[in-house]
Amino acid sequence: MCASCGCGSPEEQHGDERNITWSQIKAAAEAGGQTPDEVVRNMARMAQQQGS
Repeated sequence: MCASCGCGSPEEQHGDERNITWSQIKAAAEAGGQTPDEVVRNMARMAQQQGS
């Protein structure tokens, strides 16, 4: 899904490149030697630390 809104379309940015797509998460995982699941968990942990 669009990681930003949860619409169910993995590559949809809804006309705004600030929305995060699945391919961006996968690319970040590859860059960091992690799995996409690890990246998502790290993002959730960071959001909690930032007081989301």
